[in-house]
Amino acid sequence: MKTKRNYKPLYLTLIGIILISNTPPVTFFLQPHYHYQTKDGKFSYTEEPGKGLDYDILQVRYQRYLKEHPSQNPNQKDNTLYRTFRIKPWQFWQWWEMTVRNGRFRLPHMPKTSF
Repeated sequence: MKTKRNYKPLYLTLIGIILISNTPPVTFFLQPHYHYQTKDGKFSYTEEPGKGLDYDILQVRYQRYLKEHPSQNPNQKDNTLYRTFRIKPWQFWQWWEMTVRNGRFRLPHMPKTSF
């Protein structure tokens, strides 16, 4: 006679791990270093979570860069800011960042290139 397995504890454990791994103290240690740059490579930035160099600082520095390097020529190369990292949805500990604080993930993707 087959017995019915109770998967409820397993599901609750998995949900608990996902919820705990998305809390700020845990994500601080799991946060990767994200890299961004312009197409011509004149502006680049790498987030370093433990040093306070986060996405908000990137926005300030990028706006300053745009003010200091105005586009004089309409044929000038693209000044769009690109992310050089791929989105990895299987990294469940980043789901909070991907859904709520998703500015970095909305930037267009550009594969890493060497300049």
